[in-house]
Order: sequence, then C-alpha cells, then structure tokens
Amino acid sequence: MCSQPSFFTRPYSGEVLCEQCFRASVESKIREAISKWQMLQRTDRIAVALSGGKDSVALLSALVKNQQRFLESKIIAITLEEGIAAAKERMLTVKTVTQLLGVELVVSSYEELYSVTMEDVVERIRETKFPYAPCVYCGVMRRQGLNILASQINADKLALGHNLDDEVQSMLMNLVRGDVQRLSRLAPFLQESSAKLVPRIKPLYHIPEKDVALYADKLGLPIYECPCPFGGESLRTEIRQWLNAFEELHPGTKYNLYATISRLASPHQSQDTTPFRECNICGEPTSRSICAVCESLQRLGFGTKRKL
Repeated sequence: MCSQPSFFTRPYSGEVLCEQCFRASVESKIREAISKWQMLQRTDRIAVALSGGKDSVALLSALVKNQQRFLESKIIAITLEEGIAAAKERMLTVKTVTQLLGVELVVSSYEELYSVTMEDVVERIRETKFPYAPCVYCGVMRRQGLNILASQINADKLALGHNLDDEVQSMLMNLVRGDVQRLSRLAPFLQESSAKLVPRIKPLYHIPEKDVALYADKLGLPIYECPCPFGGESLRTEIRQWLNAFEELHPGTKYNLYATISRLASPHQSQDTTPFRECNICGEPTSRSICAVCESLQRLGFGTKRKL
C-alpha cells in the first residue's frame, strides 16, 4: 500500500489514492482502453478533437505522453470555432495548450464550413420557435465538421474526449428517444463502413468525469471552464443532473449502466455496418439522401450553400 497522503477516494470502488497513484491509475486506464480495443497503430496520424475543456486537454496530454510507445505516430489537434462571441477565450486556451505540448493545431469554423455561426442558428431557432434545442444542431455540425477536418489532414484516427459520463448520457438519450439502433455506434473504437468517415476512438470512455476533471486540473495546463451559454437548454443537461444525483445515492450506477453498452457494442462488433451514401447536397457521408447538417440548415431556412 502507498505510504503517501491520501488525495482521492473513489466511492464506486473504495480506492484511496495519493496524487501520484491517482494520476498513474488514470493513465493506466487510458492505456488499457487503447490496448483492449486496439485503437492505435504505430504509424497512425491521430487527429485529437480539442475544445480546451478538461476532457480534451486531458486526452491530448495523455496521448502525447503515450506517444513514447508509438514513436512513428503523429498527433495533430483539431478545433472548430462555433461562432459564439462568449467563447473567444476558449481559442486562446486551445492555442496555449498545443504550444505547451508541442502539438500542431488545425482550426476551422462553422462559418467556414457551413456559412453560419451558432449565434445565427440560435437566433433563427428563437425567431421560428423550432422545437429542437441549439445543442441538437450544434451536435450534428460538430460531428461532421470534425470528420471533415480529420479527413483534410489525412488522419487515420479521430480521438474524442468522451468520458464515462458522456457515454452513459448518450445511451440514455438514445433510449429516451427510442433510437436503440444508435447504441451500437457508441463503441469506444468504431471502424466506419464509409471510406469518407475517419475511424473514431474514445480512450477516456471508461473514466468517470470527476476523475478526468481532477486529472486535468493537476496537469498544469490551462483549462477552459466556462460552459456553453446555450448548453442549459439540452436534454443531455437534464439527464446529466439526474444521473449525477443517482450516482451520489448509488455509487457505481454509471458503470452498471455502461455494462449495457458493452454488451451491445463489444469489441467484435466495433465494425459499423450502417449503409452510407453521399449526401445529395454536400457529398458528405450519410445514411439518408440528405445529411443531418444540410437537413438542419434547410429546416432553419439557411438554404444549402456550403463552403466545402
């Protein structure tokens, strides 16, 4: 047993760890995830989605440290600017983090890719009183935009900072919406069935948000902590609040719920079988005739002009 002063207690496991052992345990979980799912190959070009928040900063730092085992690999941070005035400080954080870690940074924006900003989208939602929250539109634009950026830099993998809480929340959102089929796409490593989709990896998938937050706090790197001004309007926020309250009463709930995902999306099922085609408007991969982004832009009355 470690003789150093206790630093962190995990309610769900009963572990009491010193700071050094805590950091080592988080990094060990990341290495185990990469190994179990065979997420990385020695010569991979890895695009890391970097928002400047705790999860993406922790992921980027851990992958840079882990790169000692993959010396021929290349790590490139990619960032999307949503077009929210309040988040300009976030870009400063992103640039500082990549400079300190010595990582190349590639930046694009919703305006560059879609000719609209999130502030445009939110204004149109409020004018027209559409039933969907801003996060619904932002989500589809971000997913497609990150894939576009990763493709542009010829990345072999797209690394996302989704932690255990994120994954369980997504599972519950799909269940609430009756979209059980999408659970299979929550695998920590998804081998896409379309050549235009970069395979996604989630090395933090089995680490609770609190653990990731504390780990990131001890890295000595800047973290952008201001929440999105439109985030409070989402279904995910409601589910997060319920899930955290239930975890407080019943430690281990998040892991128990995640076990359901593990059974539905086990390692041998990580090859996505969704039939993709090219969007009739923008040419990006979609399971329908028109992709979710183009459909959203049309629904909001922005037309189909795309800067791709």
